[in-house]
Amino acid sequence: MRILLSIALLTTMVSCVSTRIDRKINDASWDSLADESYLRWGEQRLLKSAKTEHPVIGCYRGESKKVLESYKKDYLTKHDDPYYWLHIGNCYFIQENWSKAEFFYRISIDEAKSKTLKSIALNNLGLIHFKYEQWEKGKTYLKESMELAPSIKVPRYNISQLYLQFGLYDRAIEVLNDPAFRGHKDIDVYFSLANAYLYKGEINRAAQYFQMIPREHYKREDIAATYALYLIKQGKVSEAKRVMEDRDRSGVVELTQISQKIEKMIAFRLKKDK
Repeated sequence: MRILLSIALLTTMVSCVSTRIDRKINDASWDSLADESYLRWGEQRLLKSAKTEHPVIGCYRGESKKVLESYKKDYLTKHDDPYYWLHIGNCYFIQENWSKAEFFYRISIDEAKSKTLKSIALNNLGLIHFKYEQWEKGKTYLKESMELAPSIKVPRYNISQLYLQFGLYDRAIEVLNDPAFRGHKDIDVYFSLANAYLYKGEINRAAQYFQMIPREHYKREDIAATYALYLIKQGKVSEAKRVMEDRDRSGVVELTQISQKIEKMIAFRLKKDK
């Protein structure tokens, strides 16, 4: 019983820190949010698109200072363009300068006539409030974003992560099964659904979504840790040990600590089973 409770607790802890690791995806076919957000674009995709996309893509390549200087020079010709303010906000968001990012997102909302653009800015404001742990306020912005642009996936994905974090698994599942995601493959959507079903105790449903994730992504530490917990619940402790041994270390302190606890759990179970 104690083992099952530990697995449940660790699963919840993994879902809480999952958004803080490197989740870059180089194969665009596995990124259903690719046309709405650059955040998960891998270096190869960023380099390939650098000359054809907006200058803001430089901020996602670690060139925020250079890009922001360029935007300052463009003020006279582009200050009437709401995307100009949105992209400046995005650069500050990547720099984790939340107050400046919020300032420019609000200008973008004031200037925008497009519902889609307003939706993007509202989504980003929601994420900023999550950084301050203002969960209810952030959720309100995400819901406004979803109402303005029903077909946009990013705010739906973000609100699903909030529901996962607070144990509202049925709500997370409902959001991730929204028609907006149909016809798309996505590593993090599948992982989130596997996580939700695993915690609900619906092991077979969790297995279905784990199997949809390409095997090379099992090296990502949050996926490895959650999949190892699934294998432990299945009694496949030796396989769980191999998964943890093969994982890439994320460098996220909390996730490292969780992984160490899982490894101790595995060692205990293997010793007990001898």
